[in-house]
Amino acid sequence: MAALILEISGRHGPQYHRVDKAIVRVGRALDNDVILTDPAISPYHFAIRRGQDGTYSLQSLADENGIRCNSKRITESLPLSQLPMAFEAGRTRARILDPSHPVAPTRMIGCHNGKLCLFGNRGWALALFVLLFVLSAFDNYLSTPQLLTWESFGEDQLIIILTALSLSLGLTIVNRVTSQRWDYAGSLSFVGLILIAAILLDQLNLFMDYYFTSQTPGLLINLVWHLLIMPMALAWFLIRLNHGSTGTSILSIIILLTPAAYIQTNETANYYGLFDTFDNKAHYSDALSPWDIRRQRTISIDSFVDSVTNTIAPKQMDTDNSDL
Repeated sequence: MAALILEISGRHGPQYHRVDKAIVRVGRALDNDVILTDPAISPYHFAIRRGQDGTYSLQSLADENGIRCNSKRITESLPLSQLPMAFEAGRTRARILDPSHPVAPTRMIGCHNGKLCLFGNRGWALALFVLLFVLSAFDNYLSTPQLLTWESFGEDQLIIILTALSLSLGLTIVNRVTSQRWDYAGSLSFVGLILIAAILLDQLNLFMDYYFTSQTPGLLINLVWHLLIMPMALAWFLIRLNHGSTGTSILSIIILLTPAAYIQTNETANYYGLFDTFDNKAHYSDALSPWDIRRQRTISIDSFVDSVTNTIAPKQMDTDNSDL
């Protein structure tokens, strides 16, 4: 075994270090062969040693947090006979790999394959933004039931423009978190396409509701849009196009789209009266206690009135007879 590769997982992706010395020492101290910044790492945390027969072993040097392999703390020298081998040092995840370990396929950049490049090109981003402005202006004109003035029309368009720019900036920040790169042009193109699709979808919903004389088609289309199409489109943009981290991208999608999905689902539920069978009053509001456990059975007001009436009526009849 001529050499090994030490993989250190980090926030900005894994880092690789070649292990081709008799002893490779790892820790926070600056005289180590591999220097880590994790505060849970000891100054001299672990070492990879090469024996005279060419085999390697992993040895813990730390008394504080040590190293763990398969959730078990390693206290003795561990032979590296089966690779890859994953372990944890402090809070840092690491693997020891063979140099011939396969790597992931190269991801193609969409704008470099000769196809139409809508994302990452400033010209296309500007063109889509202008198209969004024109379509939103037309939609604003159609959907306003009162006489438009240039002042009100300009305010509505300004809100749309600021919304598109703000969403693009937010998506750029999310893209930075997931893929460690800034790409405002790509984010602006994506937001422009999504908002254009939303405007066209709104017109389709109006037509479907009018044609079927029901809100059901529009509600179903909106549910599919918010719960299926939007998450898939955003996942494609963050993971497939910008090569972002899968876990971080999915978490970001859930955080970003949950409010809109909740609003649309709640609107659908209210339209079909799915929650109408629930009482707005707590079940124990008449009992003073949620347990409602008593020594004697509680009777209803009607039963109480009936019992009182049955008790008073004979006495009232006796009184009337005595008067006679």
